[in-house]
Amino acid sequence: MRLLKYLSLGAVVLLLVGIATVYGVLHASLPQLDGTAHQPQLSATVRIERDARGVPTLTAATRPDLAYATGFVHAQDRFFEMDLSRRLAAGELAELFGTVALDEDRSTRLFGFRRVALQVLAAATPAQRRVLEAYTHGVNAGLHALGARPWEYWLLGQQPQPWRAEDALLVEYAMWWDLQANGFKREILRRELNDRLKGPDCAGGWKCALSFFYPQGTSWDAPALADASAPAAALPDALQLDVRGGAPAPAADTSKPDAVDAGSNSWAVAGAHSSSGAALVANDMHLGQRVPTIWYHARLRVRLPGGQFSPDLNGVTLPGTPLLVAGSNGHIAWGFTNSYGKWLDVTPLPCTVRGEDVRLAAPGAAPLTLAHEQIRVKGAASVSLTVASGPLGVLLRADAQEQRCWFGAWLAQLPAATNLNIMDLEGALSVAQALALAAQIGIPHQNVVVGDAAGHIGWTIFGRIPEDTGALRALRAVPWTTAAEQPQIIDPPAGRLWTANARVASDAHQQELIGADVAMLGSEYDLGARAGQIRDDLLALSAAATPADMLRIQLDDRAVFLARWRTLVLSLLDGAGTAGSPARTEFRRLVEGWNARASVDAVGYRLVRAFHARTTQAVWNMLLAPLHVPAQDDFGPPAQFEGPLWQLVTAQPLHLLAGGYRDWPQFLRAQLDATIADVGSRCPDMARCTWGARNTVRIRHPLSRALPWLAWFLDMPTLELPGDHDMPRVQEGPFGASERFAVSPGHEEQGYLLLPGGQSGHPLSPYYRAGFLAWAQGQPLPFLPGPAQHTLTLTPK
Repeated sequence: MRLLKYLSLGAVVLLLVGIATVYGVLHASLPQLDGTAHQPQLSATVRIERDARGVPTLTAATRPDLAYATGFVHAQDRFFEMDLSRRLAAGELAELFGTVALDEDRSTRLFGFRRVALQVLAAATPAQRRVLEAYTHGVNAGLHALGARPWEYWLLGQQPQPWRAEDALLVEYAMWWDLQANGFKREILRRELNDRLKGPDCAGGWKCALSFFYPQGTSWDAPALADASAPAAALPDALQLDVRGGAPAPAADTSKPDAVDAGSNSWAVAGAHSSSGAALVANDMHLGQRVPTIWYHARLRVRLPGGQFSPDLNGVTLPGTPLLVAGSNGHIAWGFTNSYGKWLDVTPLPCTVRGEDVRLAAPGAAPLTLAHEQIRVKGAASVSLTVASGPLGVLLRADAQEQRCWFGAWLAQLPAATNLNIMDLEGALSVAQALALAAQIGIPHQNVVVGDAAGHIGWTIFGRIPEDTGALRALRAVPWTTAAEQPQIIDPPAGRLWTANARVASDAHQQELIGADVAMLGSEYDLGARAGQIRDDLLALSAAATPADMLRIQLDDRAVFLARWRTLVLSLLDGAGTAGSPARTEFRRLVEGWNARASVDAVGYRLVRAFHARTTQAVWNMLLAPLHVPAQDDFGPPAQFEGPLWQLVTAQPLHLLAGGYRDWPQFLRAQLDATIADVGSRCPDMARCTWGARNTVRIRHPLSRALPWLAWFLDMPTLELPGDHDMPRVQEGPFGASERFAVSPGHEEQGYLLLPGGQSGHPLSPYYRAGFLAWAQGQPLPFLPGPAQHTLTLTPK
């Protein structure tokens, strides 16, 4: 017994020693917050002050020294995040994670972003290269100054690799990838559908019926300058499309999570309508949320000899780059939303496919150019990848059965489309100066709204736009638009501007510059319902707008979009529609008593929303089934299909209804019954089937799925949150506002800024979760950093 007692005690001691060792190793990788550190690469002393939430204020004597300090804090707080971004773009994730990341690496390697990044770096101005080189030195110094390698590398059994100057550009290419790469799949689907439709060709080679599936606009459109909404596309006649005699459409599958694309809201209120007299800019960029957060809150200052600061930059930075992405410089404030224009091309060509041997079948066609890549794989041999390209771009896919090859060209592949010219925005003093820079700024194409201290507001596209509006603009994107040609709006009569990934411009030529040859098919715009709700919220303000008003709009979860679908449900569930069906009767009761919000306690909203989603997918499947379009598992119909969908459920043409249904009411009630069955399988008591239970938000660390026993330690708290897609408060599971802010330039102390997590990527840091609950609850936190709690001084050696 005594021996067992001693053995048990020894086991406990060993366990405690192990825990202490692990804790010690993890703790050693926390950054130094106070004191002095000697840094030989600096030209003068730099101060790093952190407030109670870990938000740093960086003060330097020169812009390169400021970039050095930015790199230093980014590396100490977020190096693993930065590493994942550069590896994603370069196709080098398998080197860190093994074979599980091979498919992702194969996809991104097609575009050769590391090679392109080196070309962009070589073309940068001397001043830009000095900033990038200083940032690179700062990153490596910050990494080296940690007492141990970042904790993620201990778990992975890896050593972090040094940062290189081109890696900052790879981080930018990771954003290109996140924001635009899905466009290839959508474009292939659109062309597959186009090829199968009957009827005479329309201008530009698109079939007349294709504009029904991809309308130029809908009644929900809310452009920033008032115009008539785009007319509804005509219903295809029976010669163009007849589904009545075809096989029954496959059932709609709503078991998968909703597929969502990067989105965002942004708007500006002119000084004449704001409480400060300066413009008021609000922004919430919608992305897939993770731990740590995508953005890093910071204040970046260069101290001039007289004691003033130029620039004095406040807002969000992107770890891996030395620049302020969105925020204020004291003279102007700006924010972004993804533009969804035509920034890539897809072209099918006949080819022969025999195993890995792919050849173009056209007479006299030149052989494909082949490049061979080696993908290093952790714990396994390197994998070879052959990248084939032809005269119309890189080979995306070879269909052996159809003997057809799909080639893609993307502006991101052109070195001239990416640059560091957004740095010039730091010194812009007015909306006019900011918009004049737009045509030369090389980033993934973004709507930007800008407001200045004098009260002016404006919108444009940041990102280089080809003048060519043809089908192959991404292949030969020269010349680029000039400042005079870049789409823009300045000081609109309404005194407000808004963007929400939908159509902003009203001018036909501006729309063509954005949408190119698919402008008549709605480009890639989101439905305008969210933009229209923001517009109405802004115009409904009865007093001068304040930052608090902006936050209320960002948190608006009213179900304006689904109101007409609720009316449709109630019309279907009339006396005859509910007779003999307790489930339908209960469904109607809950929908009839809805609170018209996507709140966590909403039952009626969830039911109407589920019916809408099922009906949308069922109608899309029904229309595509007789055309034999290959299935697209990643996403359903385009957002603008809401317009044609509503035409169908109201006009109810029989030739566009699959056989097996007597009429459209029978089809729609079948979707209701399927919705009831699906909801019942998830929560037997329909009255307790709340939207919050469906919209449970779990923001996770990339490693927590592989280490589920550490999820409690690595992830943010799991919460039920309000919001949905087609309303200002966008929240669909882990997809939602990656930041929220509102600020008037020159009045930054009145603004707020929220992030869905803390500054640090280290779970032992007090800053790991700081700010998360305020973001989740919609409680404002200061835009400016608070008083310094810690000060670290970096001095030249």
